[in-house]
Amino acid sequence: MSGSDIRDILQLGKRSETPQQRKPKPATEKRPEKYNREVFSLTGGLTPSAFVPPTYKAKFNAKKKSTPWVLQSFQNPARSDHLELQHWVKANYPFARYEKQSNIVQYTDKEYEKYLKDHTWTKEETDYLIDLCKQYHLRFQVIADRYQFDPKRHRSIDDLKERYSNIQQKLHKAEGKGVSAPLATFDKARELERKHALRILYNRTKEEEQEEAELLTEVKRIEQNQAKLAKERENLQELLRQHQLSITASNKKRATSSTGSKEKKKKRKSSNDKKELATEDLRPGVTEKLTPGVYVRSQKLPVMKTSIQPKVIKVLNELSIGTRPMMPTASVCESFERLENSIVTLFELKKVVDKMEIEHRVEKKQDIDDHDNSIE
Repeated sequence: MSGSDIRDILQLGKRSETPQQRKPKPATEKRPEKYNREVFSLTGGLTPSAFVPPTYKAKFNAKKKSTPWVLQSFQNPARSDHLELQHWVKANYPFARYEKQSNIVQYTDKEYEKYLKDHTWTKEETDYLIDLCKQYHLRFQVIADRYQFDPKRHRSIDDLKERYSNIQQKLHKAEGKGVSAPLATFDKARELERKHALRILYNRTKEEEQEEAELLTEVKRIEQNQAKLAKERENLQELLRQHQLSITASNKKRATSSTGSKEKKKKRKSSNDKKELATEDLRPGVTEKLTPGVYVRSQKLPVMKTSIQPKVIKVLNELSIGTRPMMPTASVCESFERLENSIVTLFELKKVVDKMEIEHRVEKKQDIDDHDNSIE
């Protein structure tokens, strides 16, 4: 027996086609991960967060100095009964110090005709310039930007400065008008020269900037070693003086010995051949201390410094001369030693010349900088 037959017997009627809607289950809080089940069931969920502490209004800072106020009277321009009202205003306005009034020169028509006439400026254009100076407080960059008197004639900022400076100087010189201490005379040619120099400085290439940086580095190095260079210069001058004295002394000795020994050589030529050969090896004017044993005369040559030796050897190779004489007689060794001393002196002089050239470039650069600073 089916369900429909039972309903017919009990006279219950047919079953409704629309199913009954189920009541939604209350939302349960999901247990978070890494949270024990027992703790979650005991606490009934996550523990509530702590309460945020209340914030209070900041206290009044009584240490701050109060701003002074004054009761000032004024009149309302909308009223015709001249009623005076009062209101509180600050005693010292903080921006009042920025309101600077420029002392602009003033002149009359007679003064213009007598002192200020210029064939390149008319009176109308001069008045226009003075009005702009009053309006923009002698800010000539702004004045040159707003200057629109005659579009056909361009007036540069240097022209405007020159005209105003001439007016000020002439009025002050003629009648003592204008400011008590007038501005310095504006030199237009010098200003143009200064701007041209700055333009050249601005248009430098990287190579020129690098060269100037190297020059400045060299200047600093020279300034730091100024005392050392002066001492080296004195030592070199003393070396040259001693070298010159030694050359003159050797020439005198050679001259006296040559004149006095001519007759002696004639008399002793036949009997003193061996003695002449022995004395020929000795250096003239120098007493040598003989060392025991056999030695070559080239060992008596002075040893040069290791720093200058490669340069001397290079010069000797250019002259096709060996580093040591092949036939080291007294005259050959003397000439070779004189040659080495001359080469060393040459390098010392070259070093001094290089230093003097660097100092000259430094002084020239300083003169240019001083000239630019004086122009500014």
